[in-house]
Amino acid sequence: MAGLLLWLRRHLKRRAAPARWPHVLLANLLSLALLLALATLAGEIYFRFIYDSTDSLLYTKVSRRWMQRYWHDNGNQLRDNVNYQRQIPPGKRRITFVGDSFTAGHGIKNVEDRFVNRLRRAHPDWDIHMLAKPGFDTGDELTCLDFVLTNHWQIDQVVLVYCLNDISDLMPQRYEAFQRVNAQIEQSSWLVQNSYLMNIIAHRINLRRNPFMSGYYDLVRDGYRGPMWEEQKERLTAFRDMVESHGGRLSVVTFPFLNDLGPNYGYQFVHDELDQFWRGLHVPHLDLLALYRQYTPEKITVNRLDAHPNEFAHAIATPVIGKFLEAQLAIKPDTQGSAVGHSITP
Repeated sequence: MAGLLLWLRRHLKRRAAPARWPHVLLANLLSLALLLALATLAGEIYFRFIYDSTDSLLYTKVSRRWMQRYWHDNGNQLRDNVNYQRQIPPGKRRITFVGDSFTAGHGIKNVEDRFVNRLRRAHPDWDIHMLAKPGFDTGDELTCLDFVLTNHWQIDQVVLVYCLNDISDLMPQRYEAFQRVNAQIEQSSWLVQNSYLMNIIAHRINLRRNPFMSGYYDLVRDGYRGPMWEEQKERLTAFRDMVESHGGRLSVVTFPFLNDLGPNYGYQFVHDELDQFWRGLHVPHLDLLALYRQYTPEKITVNRLDAHPNEFAHAIATPVIGKFLEAQLAIKPDTQGSAVGHSITP
């Protein structure tokens, strides 16, 4: 019995002795690895099965999956749920929206929630067409309109839905920057190409490292201060002339940079330049800055990483655009030049 008690006392002393630091470090590292593995697994599950939205450039796996789910073209290879006809139906006025992803509804799951389709429901007497695709700039819009008119499509009221970055195809750095991003996607590792979580993380890191992308909005703003703006004005004038030479009438709706709205909005002078320019061409201009500046970016954009207008932004713009177009359609063609040489704000 005495021997047993002695052995037990020694055994308890050894167990009560403080653990050595290598053992503590190993235990902590294993715990950290377990937590990181669980966090990575949770993130992968979330972005693979739950998160369902877009980024501004449609480069991530999540965004490409979103496009497959919600982006469906009509027979004219444009995102819509009706097919377009060349001839204007009898008894209707045709409204042709020309624009980019703002018009096409980037980030809008149900096409009926964008302003184009909302206007179609509100005005069954209008024949509404949409010539818009993500990535279109003024050069693309000119080409698209020219193609349509060359193929004998009738136009009536043409609405250029203008975004401030429609000038960006004139930037010499633009093509190289997008090529670099595409190359990074193609050369990314197996893990980045197959993991939704790692794909998003890598995409965000690459954008921050890309000098063009990180300074994109500054470059756009600077483009309206020099020779680039003069060239852009020539292109916009050519757009106006193309519409009028085919019997149509042009009006313009301008969207602000929604992600930058606030007391220090840095693009007011761009809106002023555009407003003065359209006045000089006697083209009616609806600037949506006055409508949107009362809201925070979180209220009217798709998400923190996608600065396109969300469903709410489309909804509140619809009646404003509708009233603007009603006023233009009410103007007789022979009085247009003297009657619409002004801009309109909501």
